[in-house]
Amino acid sequence: MEEKKAFCTRPFEEIEIHHTGEVYTCCPNWNNFYSIGNIYEHTIDEVWNSEKAQDLRKRILNNDYSLCDVNACSYCRQSLFLSPFNTKCTQRMEEYPLIVKFCYDYECNIACTICRDRMKKLSDTELETLNSKIDTFFLPFLKSAKTLIINSYGDPFGSRHSRLVIQKAAKMYPDLKFDFHTNGILCNEASFKNLNITPKRIEKIRISIHAATAETYGKIVPNGELLYPKLMDNLRYLSKIRKENYFQFYIHFVVTKLNYKEMPDFVRLAQEVGAIPCFWEFRQENCAYPNIDNHYVVNPEHPLHQDLLKVLKDPILLTYKENISPVLLDLIMKQKEI
Repeated sequence: MEEKKAFCTRPFEEIEIHHTGEVYTCCPNWNNFYSIGNIYEHTIDEVWNSEKAQDLRKRILNNDYSLCDVNACSYCRQSLFLSPFNTKCTQRMEEYPLIVKFCYDYECNIACTICRDRMKKLSDTELETLNSKIDTFFLPFLKSAKTLIINSYGDPFGSRHSRLVIQKAAKMYPDLKFDFHTNGILCNEASFKNLNITPKRIEKIRISIHAATAETYGKIVPNGELLYPKLMDNLRYLSKIRKENYFQFYIHFVVTKLNYKEMPDFVRLAQEVGAIPCFWEFRQENCAYPNIDNHYVVNPEHPLHQDLLKVLKDPILLTYKENISPVLLDLIMKQKEI
């Protein structure tokens, strides 16, 4: 009997909703911005089983990834097609998405240079408009969801709208778990209590830090040197509750000319707090409000590129190679061969 090949289950289980209302089945940068519909123009049924969604699923079932950027996607490159769900994957899905990711809220409590050049706060009108859409447009997509991922474009604890979404979703769907993508400054016991989120309802926490020292964190985040001790306290708190109530714990590092020397120390920081480090290369086009130049140190023509290659020779970086972007992993493996 022919062994079944593993394939990407994201188009069968997952959606991302972005600020325009466009819906994707994974990171738009990984699937060439292939939208399957728009929540403001179509119902959840029309989006989830749109012609484009079904065409994508048909291709994936036939091992056709032509609609994806396989060089950008870590999962495709490393064939990490593991799903915790026993989903019946068909061209037309009867079950609604099990994982929903809200990426439409940009409000944040800091202005990290990795993604923006100024603090982003919703105006009163913008906040009122978004809040008015929670019950009609956002919460219905969670009716079959096991996990809500919130928020990779702003901060779930720093945003007034996202906090309201979390409170409402937690109350409406008592079995729903949460995957928080945050800068970590407000990711603490007080925030969880205010949102009525117990540690048992946390499935995953991902904290974007991009530094292993207070000095470098100060270059990434305004007033970062003052905030760094608070961030470390929060990491230690998360490390503690993770031991008591298991959830996945990641810390993220986007490599730029400001921080590349601290990549090995970032792995050691992760080990110290019981987290898994994730590394990505900086791409200015992915910034929400870019105004910084010459940070793409991964570029072979960058004046600091050779220094980066020396750092990438540290064997500790391969301890978590499945959590390194394809571009960086290729560079690391080449240095290993030299």
